[in-house]
Amino acid sequence: MSVFADNPYPGSRAFRQEDQDRFHGRVAETAAIIDLWTANRLTIVTGPPGSGKTSLLRAGVYPLMPGKRSAILPPGHLSHGLWFPFAALPEHNPFTLAVLRSWSPDVPTRLAGLTVSDFVRRFGQGRDDVTYAAIDQLDDLITDPRQGSHGKWRKQFLAELVAACEDHPRLHLLLVARSEALELLTASVGGGARYEVSALTAPGAVEAVTRPALEAGRSFTDEAAWKLIDDLRTTRIGSAQDEHHLVEPSLLQAVCRPLWQEVPPGVSEVSQWPMGGFGDVDAALASYCARVVSAVAAEHGIAFKRLRSWLLETFVTGEASPGDAYEGVLSTAGLPNGVARSLVDRHLLTSELTTVMEEPVRRYLLLTDRLIEPLRIASADRTAPPAPADHLRTAERDLARGELDLAWQHGTRAHRLAADLRERAQAASLLGNVAYRQGKPTEALPSYREAASLLQAAGDTSGAAFQLAAVGQALLAEGDASGAVPELRSAVERLPNDLALRTQLALALWQLGEGRAAVAILNGVLAIDGGNLEALRSRGEILADLGDASDAILDLDRRSVPDRPSTRAARGLALAELGDHSAATREISDAVDKARHSGLVLLCAARAFELAGDQATSRKWARLAVDATDPPLSRPHLEVARKLARR
Repeated sequence: MSVFADNPYPGSRAFRQEDQDRFHGRVAETAAIIDLWTANRLTIVTGPPGSGKTSLLRAGVYPLMPGKRSAILPPGHLSHGLWFPFAALPEHNPFTLAVLRSWSPDVPTRLAGLTVSDFVRRFGQGRDDVTYAAIDQLDDLITDPRQGSHGKWRKQFLAELVAACEDHPRLHLLLVARSEALELLTASVGGGARYEVSALTAPGAVEAVTRPALEAGRSFTDEAAWKLIDDLRTTRIGSAQDEHHLVEPSLLQAVCRPLWQEVPPGVSEVSQWPMGGFGDVDAALASYCARVVSAVAAEHGIAFKRLRSWLLETFVTGEASPGDAYEGVLSTAGLPNGVARSLVDRHLLTSELTTVMEEPVRRYLLLTDRLIEPLRIASADRTAPPAPADHLRTAERDLARGELDLAWQHGTRAHRLAADLRERAQAASLLGNVAYRQGKPTEALPSYREAASLLQAAGDTSGAAFQLAAVGQALLAEGDASGAVPELRSAVERLPNDLALRTQLALALWQLGEGRAAVAILNGVLAIDGGNLEALRSRGEILADLGDASDAILDLDRRSVPDRPSTRAARGLALAELGDHSAATREISDAVDKARHSGLVLLCAARAFELAGDQATSRKWARLAVDATDPPLSRPHLEVARKLARR
């Protein structure tokens, strides 16, 4: 069955009208990108903000792609579904999971342990045709927040793309991003075929005006179309290229949409003469500026007048000359960085990476010089404030960029404004994710609990189960295994067929000191799915802890089992229990090097050296294990470590 038939992500059959509007006039570009995508293993499409890359992908490339629809995955995104509770999932890369979720409607717990290559392998089973996969807005990777693991996840995700291309010769990957991300992509993934999307040429802009008119049963004379285009021709600020013959797609749409609303019903042909009565380009662009400023002001909780004044003072420095601003650590020209980024996303500003004092810095400019006068005359627009869903989408993208403070602000607004139970639950869950990613599981607990209650009230039992699992994992992170187990049992009772939740319950029981009960649960999981890697890894680690070394090695020596520090430490302990102390030392040393503050890794080291007869080294690692914090030892394991430390 085609993924398009099942995937809820907008981008398969019904495109947004906005994307359709911006696509007109880009037939040649669409054909060129399709040719590159079908002929090359890797294609990178870039362009400046506002050049219509996403619309071209959705409304142009996807509907016209040749071949079987079932072989084309929906557009991938780095921020898709980031409200789903992180804590309910096993260790994962959020970039990978978001892309896989946008490619597939499968339950997140079944996707969380997969790499991009794993997913492509599953998707391609039983097929002999090419798999086409695209990922949009990869420029979100180039942010470099000062908190969290954004950089580590970015490096790992890009490495996964490389591995997927190497592992699957019949995978054709299309990456779409702003021009400023090109250096990162080519350095990390490879050159591949490249295509640069620019603003519309004048003939393309004329087609973008006349074609929708014909589809609506009206005609647009060439004279009238060229008059409109001449008024919109622009110079992209800061560009070294001669672009004065180009038209920005976002501006063309901003002018044409009100134009169609103003044309009297009886007018079947738009000519230059009647257009003068209802086609005021400056007024349309001023209204566009007002809508964008109003939306961004509401999104960030600042006054319209303040934001408009900031734009004029910062980016219009003279009678008709543009200014610029450089992004700082937290702010740009006195306003939070998120404000400037939102204005870029809505195509009022543009941005580029430049070098200042040998450091990369983001520089912001007005999108085009054609907006200078409209911005001067723009007045507060009385459009409806952003809906809760808009705030939630913004918060998800903030979270993908690693901008945790902004994600909290927008998530809070979504939560406050939401009237629908499900929307409010999603906002609450996202707030829990922000706190959890900040390393504050205690602060995440109320949000996850509220989301569970709201989803249960809405009749979404499975959704409530995942939130309860998140509550359990947050409690485990705080060292409260006795409080976590009932929450995880409640989650499993609501969703007994979810093997990931059953595995989490087993791990919680292990931390409570009930290792044999944990193994029994994992045996049941593996009886259903013998290749469940997370269950195999977990059972192997628990068996090593329990002293069942031979059975532990059978699980841990499988090549496909994730090679985590805790897994290598458990393998080292099992080898020591079997008397192979030299191999055990190699495994333990590698694990400790990668996880010097993990209580369980350090405890495995202490136990392995005790078995080797090296009491002094055993005591050293045991003392470190007692004080470990990332993560700390459970209460039963802490007692073992203390005994070893005293010997």
